[in-house]
Amino acid sequence: MKGYVSWQLRGAERGRLFCATSCFPPGQGQAWTMVPQAYCQTKETRDCFFLVRNRKFRLCGRMKTFLCLLLFVLTLAIQTLYTFAANPGIVDDVALKAQFERNLSALYDTKKATPLRTLNEQLSRPKARTQLPRAKGIKLSPAKFYESCRPSVLMIGRLYKCGKCTKWHVNSASGFAITESGIVATNHHVIENNEGATFGAMDYKGNTYLVSEVLAASKADDVAIIQLKDAKLKPLPLAAKAPVGTSVNVISHPDGRFFTMTKGDVSRYFVSRTKTGKGAQRMAITADYAKGSSGAPVLDDTGAVVGMVSATNSIYYNQVKGHKENLQMVIKSCIPVDAIWKLLR
Repeated sequence: MKGYVSWQLRGAERGRLFCATSCFPPGQGQAWTMVPQAYCQTKETRDCFFLVRNRKFRLCGRMKTFLCLLLFVLTLAIQTLYTFAANPGIVDDVALKAQFERNLSALYDTKKATPLRTLNEQLSRPKARTQLPRAKGIKLSPAKFYESCRPSVLMIGRLYKCGKCTKWHVNSASGFAITESGIVATNHHVIENNEGATFGAMDYKGNTYLVSEVLAASKADDVAIIQLKDAKLKPLPLAAKAPVGTSVNVISHPDGRFFTMTKGDVSRYFVSRTKTGKGAQRMAITADYAKGSSGAPVLDDTGAVVGMVSATNSIYYNQVKGHKENLQMVIKSCIPVDAIWKLLR
């Protein structure tokens, strides 16, 4: 067996974990190489040792040279993690979702979470007065725009159990910070759900917070203003109404593709009517989004909020025996910024 493994483990550098490997021909002395550089190279059958030690326990086991292959696999995994750490623009969707589920369930176990039923009862609150940041009005390049606005965009998750296993799951939507003290905007229909334990939010760095309260909401306008517990966020400023033709950007989580940025324009303003005939103003845009994007900010090129993602409406050319065929267009219906301002004034 031939192989070479080189790995780094930053936990060791912080004194929390120490690892070492040793490979040597039978009868020869041991040569330990401590982390962060550990290696194993073999050209013949050798004995390998693996040592893991921390402050609480010691573990030392004798293994055969297949450890070299095991270390190689571990190295690939560790190098992948370092790649993401060194390149923060790379998103690992599976890892982010797992982290959200793990973090939010741990916060729920602290017994400090606001129950889902209580949050739903608070959706009847009509107003929430707060001081908001002012828009700067400086146009950003696309690259700087994403890096500047992404920290303000949040994953909004409902913690629930599926009934088929004992694990907690999170159903993710979108939201965005509007104050540094943890006030966040999302859709009314995102919070309006009694199935589960509670709601939480997570940013792109993995910082996770419980939703402690609904401050104000409007079902007609599909807006909810929520408060995160013990949060310090980077807020997005609210702009004035954007004219038709304004260039807009959306950063959202379409179907679990977290922190996806799309571009388009404001295409029109219109009245959306319910089955009862009641109408509410909506803003149509051409920037793409999908399920999971609900509550995401619609931003102008300065990074100011001009609206919020709400729904999509698919236009099909015909319908045969109840089955819609020939998709022609998907209308992206958003909440204009005026509806958000209305809850905060």
